[in-house]
Amino acid sequence: MPHKSNWPGHTPLPKGLAAPARRALAHQGIETLEQLAEFGELKASKLHGMGPVAIAQLEEAMEESGISYASAGGGEA
Repeated sequence: MPHKSNWPGHTPLPKGLAAPARRALAHQGIETLEQLAEFGELKASKLHGMGPVAIAQLEEAMEESGISYASAGGGEA
């Protein structure tokens, strides 16, 4: 049976993601790739438990799903 997200219509995090990375994302309330995209690449990469392998896995899963990080335009002044 396929894994279902608690967020219908959203893409769950990849199954092979290491537990420390999953915990780091869960602590931020992130359960889907769409939520991760909104959270931002820079913030995600700074979370404790998010190593280069986890970042690569997430980026690959996002690419396969056609999801990209929200613009980091820095519009905050």
